[in-house]
Amino acid sequence: MKKKIFQEKETINNLSVKKTKNTHVWITFFLTIYFILLVKLTTIEAIINDKFFGIYSILITTYILSRFLFSYFHGTVPTDESYKPTVTFVVPAKNEEDNIAETIRRFSKVNYPREKIEVIAIDDGSTDGTLAEMYRIKKEIGNKFNVEIVHWDKNKGKREGMAEGVLRAKNEIVIFIDSDSFIDKDCVTHLVKYFVNPKVGAVCGHSDVYNKDTNLLTKMQTVRYYIAFKIYKSAESIFGTVTCCPGCCSAYRKEYVLEFLDKWRKQKFLGVRCTYGDDRSLTNFIIQKYETVYSEDAMAWTVVPEKFRQYMRQQQRWKKSWLRETFIASTFMWRKNPIAALSFYAYIFLAFISPIVFFRAMIWYPYITNSLPIVYLTGLFLMLFLHGLYYRASVGVRSWFLAIISFWFNTVILMWQLPWALITLRDTRWGTR
Repeated sequence: MKKKIFQEKETINNLSVKKTKNTHVWITFFLTIYFILLVKLTTIEAIINDKFFGIYSILITTYILSRFLFSYFHGTVPTDESYKPTVTFVVPAKNEEDNIAETIRRFSKVNYPREKIEVIAIDDGSTDGTLAEMYRIKKEIGNKFNVEIVHWDKNKGKREGMAEGVLRAKNEIVIFIDSDSFIDKDCVTHLVKYFVNPKVGAVCGHSDVYNKDTNLLTKMQTVRYYIAFKIYKSAESIFGTVTCCPGCCSAYRKEYVLEFLDKWRKQKFLGVRCTYGDDRSLTNFIIQKYETVYSEDAMAWTVVPEKFRQYMRQQQRWKKSWLRETFIASTFMWRKNPIAALSFYAYIFLAFISPIVFFRAMIWYPYITNSLPIVYLTGLFLMLFLHGLYYRASVGVRSWFLAIISFWFNTVILMWQLPWALITLRDTRWGTR
């Protein structure tokens, strides 16, 4: 049995991301933006002459800079910390004996009225000690609030587990927590405060990496998680269009989920039953009628892949779910906020065209012109450097340069997973179990 992650020395307060006032870094950040715009201005003739590359260049620059701009206004999303609805934690689990007890134990430590909490844990056909761990933790904390354990002899899938939790939930808000994720004591308050707005159907919390110091791969994922939530989900949130409320830590208004629960649990795509991408799919159903927002203060920590092979399989599965749900969302996103819709469709175009642009800029164009791709590489580095500077200014010196390496890896290496994801879209295997 592998060492239980939660038995490592833990200082939760130190795990919380804290902003630091690094004036000189922020100055460098804005100077980098100025330099990026200056480069675009000085190369305007090349952009005009090469319309395909020019449109891509302007569009991707505008898209990324707009994410930083929109995320700045995330604080304007209305909240009310005095709003205290009843909540149900739902935790589907399969073969998570190393983490499930700590995941559930964290619920007993939240700063929230105990009489307004219930827990539903689903053992989805585990073949290890997951069920025993569930009963052990129930005995430990069961006097604080109701803990219901559901045991299935055969594995039915995470989506069925989530749906079962919704059907059994007696409370207003359902909070899904992955069986290898751990919430902060104030997480619930910061999740539910957004539901004071009846238009809000789902709220995603801020997920940080629990095993961040294990190796270079987990450190890179830590940086990527922070940027993805603090910039990109914040930018989507001000329009109420967060496109994925991840399973690590997300809350849903049960009443709204029940409207389409049966359609969601039986979802098919290209004639095949959907068995992955449950969180993105559930978000898609919600966002058609309601708003989805992001809570930067609702902290949770999740265990990420520590081995490269496992990580690549996870990313491939995520790419496939992104493709499927993006195709679906594209049929209705135009009805949402115009700016949010424009950003959504622009990102789709950029995602599909990026491999072509990369091949053209790095291989084809240097071959026919016998010159180095200086302009493309400069632009790519500046965009990656901008993410690194933001992380450095917001978090501090901790592994900030990994932001550049991480986003280079995901931009240059992982973008080639998209075509393969498209080809294997009908393959429903989980990939990492």
